[in-house]
Amino acid sequence: MWSAIRQFIDRHDAFVVTSHINPDGDAIGSEVGLALFLRQVGKKVVVMNSTETPEVLRFLDPQDEIRIYGEPGTQPLLDTVDACIIVDVNNWEQLGNIGRALQARRMPRACIDHHQGSTDGFANHTAGDTTAAATGLLIYEMIRDSKGTVTKPIAEALYAAIITDTGTFRFSNTDSRVLRAASELCDAGVSPFEMHRKVFGSKSWGAGRLLGPVFSTLESEANGKLAIITATLEMVNNAGATYDDMDGFVDLVRAIKGVELVLFFKETEESDIKVSLRSNGNVDAHAIAKQFGGGGHTMASGMRVPGPMQRAIDTVVSSCRNLSAFSTR
Repeated sequence: MWSAIRQFIDRHDAFVVTSHINPDGDAIGSEVGLALFLRQVGKKVVVMNSTETPEVLRFLDPQDEIRIYGEPGTQPLLDTVDACIIVDVNNWEQLGNIGRALQARRMPRACIDHHQGSTDGFANHTAGDTTAAATGLLIYEMIRDSKGTVTKPIAEALYAAIITDTGTFRFSNTDSRVLRAASELCDAGVSPFEMHRKVFGSKSWGAGRLLGPVFSTLESEANGKLAIITATLEMVNNAGATYDDMDGFVDLVRAIKGVELVLFFKETEESDIKVSLRSNGNVDAHAIAKQFGGGGHTMASGMRVPGPMQRAIDTVVSSCRNLSAFSTR
């Protein structure tokens, strides 16, 4: 699986490493872990995304090296690299502005990812494995297969990636493969307690103030099998919160007994509505998201739909009512 990626790395001297818009722990952890490995083997690396790193994940980038495309100096910086490695995403839409810049430059591309629904022609070389619990797991396996040294900073970045996408080993994608990798990362210097505290134990006061307004919107459909929550810009602003502060809200609703699917509708500055989908296993969240141009996994996916809020809710809920899992018969 890794021979083509290793050859791709060997053929080039300078890389830009990037991931999806609104990067999560798997995206940032995978980028940082991969960048550290590439430098270890003598490559020049720039990590650049379309949107900012969430505050709770900035500890993974202590030197503030992750650049945001469009900031001063970032466009000519892309001219200094000769190849790109894209992680944790497999379509142009989710890459945002930097994706359009990469397409315009026709830069050689490799992709390492674990999501479903890869776009044809997205990369010259793809290492895709939808059975992997996290892209960070794939980066770890690639480094190990390449006989690289898993230093403590690499281990911490990849462990953060893994615990994000497995919900600290609570989600159904947790298997012996990812647990073995996590154990080996601990052997490389990771403290599970400290990593959990940094990734999940750093919520802001804004997050606490936002929790009540968001959960006051909780509604149900299909005899409680479908749960819906919403967040408006007014709620977020009144709480002094950010959209990053809402990470984890949807999983609290998923824990309600009898719920098969949660839809979390979030109003954005761009006037469209971002929708996070979380399934408990009997509903394919990816199949729903794909209908609206989104993507992800069977258990967790995301998409954007046109606003305003009520129109978005009506459109998505209407499409869900026809699913067999919500049949009242």
